[in-house]
Amino acid sequence: MIPFLALLLNADTEQLPFDKDTMLRFSTGKLAALVVLIAGVTDLLDGYYARKWKIESLLGKFLDPVADKLFLLVGLVMLLKLGRVDAWLVIVLLSREFLITALRAVAAGEGLIIAAGRWGKLKLIFQMIGLGFLMWYGTAFGLSAVKVGTWILYIALFTSLFSGYHYLRDFLSARKS
Repeated sequence: MIPFLALLLNADTEQLPFDKDTMLRFSTGKLAALVVLIAGVTDLLDGYYARKWKIESLLGKFLDPVADKLFLLVGLVMLLKLGRVDAWLVIVLLSREFLITALRAVAAGEGLIIAAGRWGKLKLIFQMIGLGFLMWYGTAFGLSAVKVGTWILYIALFTSLFSGYHYLRDFLSARKS
């Protein structure tokens, strides 16, 4: 779905002003928002059923977080290109992802497993919802989708930094043990 998302957002260049854009007007950005919705729901269901039915695989444990990060990276970079998200927000969100991925790799190299916590999962949910609104663009339920998406990404930023703190704390605690 990641290449499809990139193609849709790349084609979403010509937009009407907010006050002229209706909620149900067709745009490739709105299709991209639906891709985010489908990807988010299937990601949650995949993880839920893999744990419930005890069919988690090593490949799945590797690919799931990588796909999440690539999805976020592509979405944020394409939205930056479209002028719908601030560069500093993209830098901070992506930096956190790279730093925590590196921390988890170092931990794994030392035989420590740092599982994804509640805050990390909540962060991903806020990121996906924020991206969806930013891709939707115009109005959504009478509100500016870009403003709603931006505020949701600010919430994602807070949860991202908070979960990053928890990862670092858990890593340092596990190293002392």
